[in-house]
Amino acid sequence: MQFLILFRVVTGTPMDQVFALVKEESARNWEFYAAGLFRQSFYFDDYSGAVILAEANTQDEVEMATQSFPMVKAGLLTVEVIPLRPYIGIAQLFANPVSLSA
Repeated sequence: MQFLILFRVVTGTPMDQVFALVKEESARNWEFYAAGLFRQSFYFDDYSGAVILAEANTQDEVEMATQSFPMVKAGLLTVEVIPLRPYIGIAQLFANPVSLSA
């Protein structure tokens, strides 16, 4: 199952506190990427947080992983884990096939 993880910098947090932990945070991200838990990682455009696409058997597995991040432990980031499922709306395209003949 896939999960979207939203990490957001807590409002009012001085960015120097965030930047001080970037190397440790990146190392933790790499560990989960190398282990196959994380698939893609992105910063928000304004660096106020990050988005990670993860793949795991359970949401608990993902939530436990997020709590191990240095910035989360320091209270600098909030975390939201969103379970995803395949988009099935495309099936409607094939429910009533459109004739291609004129």
